[in-house]
Amino acid sequence: MLSRRAVLALFAACAVLAGVTAADDPSARAAAADTQPPTVPTGLDASDVGCAAVTLSWSAATDDTGVAFYDLYHDGQAIGSTTAEVRTTTLGMVAGARWGFYVNARDAAGNVSQASNTVWVTAPFCSQDTTAPTVPAGLTGRAVGTAVTLNWATATDDVAVTGYDVLRDGTKVGVLAGSAAGPPDTTFTDVGLTVDTDYAYAVVARDAQGNTSQPSDSVQVRTGSSCAAVCGITQVTTERDLPWGLVQLPDGTVLYGQRDLFSIQAMAPDGTNKHSIGKVPDAAGTDGEGGVLGLAVSPTFATDHWVYVYHTTATDNRIVRFEYDGTLRTETREILVTGIPRNKYHNGGRLRFGPDGKLYAAAGDGQDPDQAQDLTSLGGKVLRLNPDGSVPEDNPFPGSFVWSYGHRNPQGIAFDSQGRLWEQEFGNNVMDETNLVVKGGNYGWPACEGTIGDACVAPGFVAPVQTYPVASASCSGMAIVHDVLYIACLRGTRLYRAVIDGDRLTGIQQYYVGAYGRLRTVEPTIDGNLWLTTSTRGDKDSVPQNSNERIFELTLGEG
Repeated sequence: MLSRRAVLALFAACAVLAGVTAADDPSARAAAADTQPPTVPTGLDASDVGCAAVTLSWSAATDDTGVAFYDLYHDGQAIGSTTAEVRTTTLGMVAGARWGFYVNARDAAGNVSQASNTVWVTAPFCSQDTTAPTVPAGLTGRAVGTAVTLNWATATDDVAVTGYDVLRDGTKVGVLAGSAAGPPDTTFTDVGLTVDTDYAYAVVARDAQGNTSQPSDSVQVRTGSSCAAVCGITQVTTERDLPWGLVQLPDGTVLYGQRDLFSIQAMAPDGTNKHSIGKVPDAAGTDGEGGVLGLAVSPTFATDHWVYVYHTTATDNRIVRFEYDGTLRTETREILVTGIPRNKYHNGGRLRFGPDGKLYAAAGDGQDPDQAQDLTSLGGKVLRLNPDGSVPEDNPFPGSFVWSYGHRNPQGIAFDSQGRLWEQEFGNNVMDETNLVVKGGNYGWPACEGTIGDACVAPGFVAPVQTYPVASASCSGMAIVHDVLYIACLRGTRLYRAVIDGDRLTGIQQYYVGAYGRLRTVEPTIDGNLWLTTSTRGDKDSVPQNSNERIFELTLGEG
């Protein structure tokens, strides 16, 4: 089975060798003019599930010019492609892993179908393991203000150490996850502690089958007398649906979207008086990550009362706005942008007003990577529009909302004190990116992911400012407060903090690793602190209220 990139490269090479171009091949010209995607592949099923492999099979999709390929994914990550004739394939798995597989059909012109049903597969372990890891040794701790950083030596195991649990005064406060191929970190920073207080820490090692070591020797650490970074975290409320977009109005009211219920909730800053202000018309799920996504508040809200929403429909992703008077006045809806590609995953969705008064939007590639380089498509782009939905005259491509391109699935955007736009982007299976977005910039996807490969140094591509292994990142939300960048990560289950220093990020720290599970959204409060939301359950389907999420407020220091 070939990867999609390998298939495309092979076909391009064959065309060059044959001397055939779209200009002199009628079938190629017809394919190029084809804009109709195939139908959805159906009947995806899994069989022969083993500890290292699984067999998938599905029924054929149809297309007006013929299906050319099927692209295979698990959990939003592309893992390979087959030709149209191959509808049964065996894929590798990791013992103990639970993956959600699905298939998209693709025609010769590159049009991609919506995704098939998802098949969830948990690979069994190859053999029973009852041996616990060794006890972590050499635990040390150092306090800087009200943050404590721990370090320890790597534990060993007969198979592999796949995680460490960090205990503070006997209570678990952190979980560092890894695998045999990517061992877990052996450092952890605990933040928001009480000043001038003694804490006792220990670390426990564990393997993939749940065997745990005895706790390490304890280390005692006393915090300092002041806080300089993150000074505390307070749970404000819980939520049964998925809180995705979140904004705070000038009067302090917090609005957040329920992704799968398609509703917007309002609450006081302390979490009281929580209530629905209305549902977003025409919103739809994708049996994945679509729904009611980003929110933004007009910079002139005091006079115009506009609230902006990025949401999925049955056919696309779009940006709309409503007047707000304590309720979402759906009769005032204005549809500003349509036609942003949608799919099970890769819907993007974040909104942010810039200091120039323009609205910026992060748009995913809709699981059709080629759209990221297609300037006629809104997929795989950062978009820029006037508040009324018109195209700004100074956009880089006349008549287009496109501000930058070559993005895979951007979900975080924020502005620094110089008015520069920073963007956070999901990688496929190698690197996530933090980008400093420039007008008309090409960020390389799908030829380049992060900084890996010769394609990433090609002329014309803008390199990321920072990259992160996907396993410790898969980050969604982004916020900037006093030129300090905060990034909320899903798979990485952590909050990154970094200082913006010119065109670089310095002093990168990781907070709350494993403490609260998957983190989705981080947003500034109106008084200079942060909101933080979780996305721990039900975020890979479109079932309403099957989650158990939390919204926190983080108190920041002045450092």
